[in-house]
Amino acid sequence: MAENSITMESKNAGGWILYLLAVIGIVLMIKRFIFGIGSVANLNDAYPWGFWIGLDILTGVALAAGGFTLTAAIYIWGNQKYHSLARPAILTALLGYVLFVFALVVDLGRGPVMWHMFLPWMWQHDSVMFEVGWCVATYLTILVFEFLPSILEKFQLTELLKLWRSVTPLVVIVLLTLFTYAMTSSFGWAIAVFAITVVFELTQLGKTGKSSRNVPVLLIMAGVLLSCLHQSSLGSLYLIVPHKLHSLWYTPMQPFVFLASAIMIGPAMVIFEGLVSARIFRRKSELELLSGLSKVLPTLLSVYLLVRIAGIIAQEVAQPGAIAAIFTSGTKSLMFWVELTVGVIIPLILLGPKVVRTETNLFWGSLCMIVGLFIHRFNVSVTGIHARGWQTYSPAWSEILISAGIISIGLLVFGYIVRNFPVYEKSALKKAG
Repeated sequence: MAENSITMESKNAGGWILYLLAVIGIVLMIKRFIFGIGSVANLNDAYPWGFWIGLDILTGVALAAGGFTLTAAIYIWGNQKYHSLARPAILTALLGYVLFVFALVVDLGRGPVMWHMFLPWMWQHDSVMFEVGWCVATYLTILVFEFLPSILEKFQLTELLKLWRSVTPLVVIVLLTLFTYAMTSSFGWAIAVFAITVVFELTQLGKTGKSSRNVPVLLIMAGVLLSCLHQSSLGSLYLIVPHKLHSLWYTPMQPFVFLASAIMIGPAMVIFEGLVSARIFRRKSELELLSGLSKVLPTLLSVYLLVRIAGIIAQEVAQPGAIAAIFTSGTKSLMFWVELTVGVIIPLILLGPKVVRTETNLFWGSLCMIVGLFIHRFNVSVTGIHARGWQTYSPAWSEILISAGIISIGLLVFGYIVRNFPVYEKSALKKAG
């Protein structure tokens, strides 16, 4: 009884802290839009992309990667035993991308006009940001459709579940066709993608597999494709600043580094979210499933490490001195080793193939990976930036509190949805069939 009482008090205290941070964040955001970004941020010409980009955008989008990595593992590669982890991962991804857009509106000088990217006469095909914007908008729509069954099941709308199953492939076909046309301005390519997706869906209709009937494979494949595109494109944003970014983080392989890190962090985020939510919502931890999922992490960590090293070697070829900079760049060298130690080496020790996967090891291993990812993104957006001696940047408290407020809003919404919708319950799609 005493232990339950302490748990409830801690839970209530945590909830009030989240509400307080959310309110503070909203007040500061209002101040930002009334008095300008300079009233709440220390950003300057030397450091135009600071804490917000490093945490809210680059890290936030990567942490949402569990949505596409897990659904791909379940519905494309057939690992159905992880099905119970799919909806929490999709919800985390959905909220992550909504908050990403929200944070971007706060960060951009003219955030409220982002919708201009959908106007054909304002398309900028030479801009990586244009591709990222369309990718994120399209993938966010995909995530909404992936999560819709939870809402329909909540209200027992069986007929709408059947309609969802029928209409979703058509929506995906339209989205992919529009995306292709926006990226190419070519009716030929758009028609080709339309034809390919239609033929693919017709072949799916002829199958009898349960997964292909209950969850449209085209929906999952579109999510994976779009995720891979914009996860890598976020790295491509930095290819235009070889003079601005230190050689420890600038590399011609930057898109591959960002993509590999996102794929690596996806399962880690699912594990971390599963362990934490089990404690908070006082449900049985799916330790066996999470332990099984963690077995892929050593491989993914090793692949990421190899890509990271290959990136430095590629930069050495283009700009001699990149390898030596690992040891000779002062604070930047230190942050490089902190990034690798926290994000790769410690997780490899805690989650190695021959290590007993206890709840403690899973928690700390996945947490270190998440922290390591943030350090990497912060190094790319802040630490690795070249600036003159008199040009400095440190996040203002208001920057940190706005980010904390956005994250708190996400956690509160996540908690509300989990308590009121069948996120951790078995899917009723089969019943609808």
